[in-house]
Amino acid sequence: MGYNAAVPAHMIRRAIVRSFSARQRRQAAEHARAGGHAVLWEPVSGAHLVLPPPDEDDPKDLALHSILDLGQKRYQISRRGVTKGLAIVRVGRDRYGIVRQRIARDKHYAGATREIALDCLACGACCYSNEVVLDEKDVQRFERAGRPELASMPYARRKNGKLMLRLAADRGCLQLSLDHRCSIYAIRPDMCRTFPAGSECCLSARAEDFGIYDGAAPGS
Repeated sequence: MGYNAAVPAHMIRRAIVRSFSARQRRQAAEHARAGGHAVLWEPVSGAHLVLPPPDEDDPKDLALHSILDLGQKRYQISRRGVTKGLAIVRVGRDRYGIVRQRIARDKHYAGATREIALDCLACGACCYSNEVVLDEKDVQRFERAGRPELASMPYARRKNGKLMLRLAADRGCLQLSLDHRCSIYAIRPDMCRTFPAGSECCLSARAEDFGIYDGAAPGS
């Protein structure tokens, strides 16, 4: 099963993450309404992420994945005040480092959003260190393609009751070639199909695994 070579670089408009004090609540809301992500630091309740309402019908929605990358699944839609209609998520204190890293990364960018070009064949970072869980639909897709072995050892194994693809010693997916091409691209699992390019998870993987920074590198 060969790789579909026609995977061009594509443009992604991502949110710029900015820090705001409690007194800057209106500015934070304006930033979020323009498409950015605002970290609002409240003196009593701590940090909150203010962002455009996620589109839960879109598995690649970047606002939704910004929330998921903080280990959160729930958010509230503000019903009043300057943030009315925006999504608000409380940031756990154990996640403060994550939002501070996002803020520091974007400190030199103006505006609320930024358009970036991503060429996944020049990266492949999302294929490292990620645990790809296989569901029944994925297993059936492998079987229809004549590759049922992909759902069992040595290509897959069970962990905590979930069936998932195995990783190589370097933490890369076993299906990833040296040229960053997926050997099962046409029948890749749904988790791979819906992985959102340009998401916080994507950007952090590129930075941590390959030193590719879209924004300021740590300490700069």
